[in-house]
Amino acid sequence: MNGPAPFDRSLPSPLRVLTQLRANASEAVVRDQKPSTVQQLMAPSGPLEDALWDALGREDAPRLLILTGSAGSGKSATMNHLLEREQATREGRIGLHLADATHSDSPDQEQAERLAHFLSDFSDSAGGITASEPCRLIAMNIGMALRFFHDLAKQGSALRFTGLEAVLHRRLNLPGRAAEPPAWLDAAVLVVNLDHRPTAGRRGDLFDLLLQRLDPDLPEGVFEGAARCGTCTVREWCWPMANATAISSDHGRAALNTAAGDIALARGRHLHPRALWDAAAELALSGLESQPAAHTDGDPCFRIAELAAEGAESQLLNGIGCNNALEQARAGTLVAELAARDPSYAPTKAAHEFITDTGLAPEEDQRRLTTWLAGRTGPHPAVTHAARILARGRSFAPGGAAPGRIIARAAWFAGELTTSSTLPPEFEQALLAIGHGASSDEPGDYDAALYDALQIIEEGLAEVFGVTSSLERYFPTSSPPPGVSADLLVEAKLQDRGWLSFHPDLALARNPRGSMLVRYRPLVLPLMVDDRSIAVDVPLWRLLVEAAAGTIPSSIELERFLALRQAVRAIGIKAAAEPGHPLLVRDLEGSGRRFRIVPRPGRVLRVTEVS
Repeated sequence: MNGPAPFDRSLPSPLRVLTQLRANASEAVVRDQKPSTVQQLMAPSGPLEDALWDALGREDAPRLLILTGSAGSGKSATMNHLLEREQATREGRIGLHLADATHSDSPDQEQAERLAHFLSDFSDSAGGITASEPCRLIAMNIGMALRFFHDLAKQGSALRFTGLEAVLHRRLNLPGRAAEPPAWLDAAVLVVNLDHRPTAGRRGDLFDLLLQRLDPDLPEGVFEGAARCGTCTVREWCWPMANATAISSDHGRAALNTAAGDIALARGRHLHPRALWDAAAELALSGLESQPAAHTDGDPCFRIAELAAEGAESQLLNGIGCNNALEQARAGTLVAELAARDPSYAPTKAAHEFITDTGLAPEEDQRRLTTWLAGRTGPHPAVTHAARILARGRSFAPGGAAPGRIIARAAWFAGELTTSSTLPPEFEQALLAIGHGASSDEPGDYDAALYDALQIIEEGLAEVFGVTSSLERYFPTSSPPPGVSADLLVEAKLQDRGWLSFHPDLALARNPRGSMLVRYRPLVLPLMVDDRSIAVDVPLWRLLVEAAAGTIPSSIELERFLALRQAVRAIGIKAAAEPGHPLLVRDLEGSGRRFRIVPRPGRVLRVTEVS
């Protein structure tokens, strides 16, 4: 655009900050242990760093702290905050530290030598470091740790770390068997897996704190108060900053954080910080694609100025309230999964009324949008402008959100329209029990929750893989070959016989201290089916519940749970080998008749046709 800029170009662009938070932007990765200003503002020290710092100051402080996790879990940021505290306080809680193992899954020769030297006091030939020496701190990917121990001999090192490898093997719950580490080493090493940090779903989780820092008026937020906005003459067109205001509000954060927590439960794993940064930026930008001229130095604020000069009201309306981001979300992205949980699409009376009533009372529409998308200090000028346009009934660009959808989404961000909990209550209670360290083998306060959950699972297994007849449940003893006219099943009480149980959550059982520090919350139920360990997540739970209620799962769903099928088949074979279990012969052809066979003393069989 020609002429002077409608804002003070000497001040930083808040929209540029948003673009830098995307997963493919330069700000996505901390490099050379030198976080940028944006990274420092977006990932400040929080409860995790407080807990770790306190742990390092205790009498039983670890001698080696290993921060691990997959890429994007926040290892570098956490390590930097701890080192900054040590430098500021000089309390001597942290001594030697090594951070170059965070971005590679396999060490080269130089890295392997550096790691071996750094860990030498924890080798098999060492007796440990002195109690007066500060804790050593290292951040490394799980892949790097595994490759280091595996490739050490090939690197020509004389040091061996079988004990330290055993500690990591157990704390990270890796498959296979490992040697028992010496007691001194087991006590000296603290492993903190940042993949186990809850990031969404509850107030104070990472996503909640991250969204809060998008508040443009927050001096310590990611925009540092957005000083440029105070000089801008086209603020009423800037929907990205209006969106940042809305989603950083109490109700806006709660809406998105609840939806993100539901996504984590559906996935069965906590969401990565990097993905959350990306989603927050996409939601705020809501379709803004800057195409600045060369003289703008890539400043995306100029794109807003161009749209203002064009009077692009439809773009403003479609961008406000994160509508473009949610309507046009790319398949497979976190934003798309958030959009799928938009309660304005739910078949509820409230959602229907918000959508169908829009346009009947324009002044009420204007009031609602202005009120529901307001932040801590009131509505952003772009919200006020969009509300006036909406009240005038102006047309929308093709492919944009309908006026009713805009109002309904604003209601979502204001807490006027909420997503009903999708977590089944029995699953939630069992998950709570597992989170408190309960299992089927240890009687306690959570017996009822675990028993009820196992009953539901057993019913579902019988419906999916077996047959229910009256009060008895029968399971297959073999896989009938093609052309066979009947199959044989055996009655088995899975829970009563101990063939179906919950074992303790392994993250809590094998790494209790590290799990406590990250405030770990299980997202799946650790089920044992005979001798097979199977994680029951929300989708699998729903499949079993629906099957127990009479819904027949598709063949694709059955294939997804092949491990369950194999485990149930193994139980059927085991039960059939034991005397006394009733059998069921099922006609696989047209009649579908069933015959119950009960063994009696003297090798006599009693055969009865059953329904």
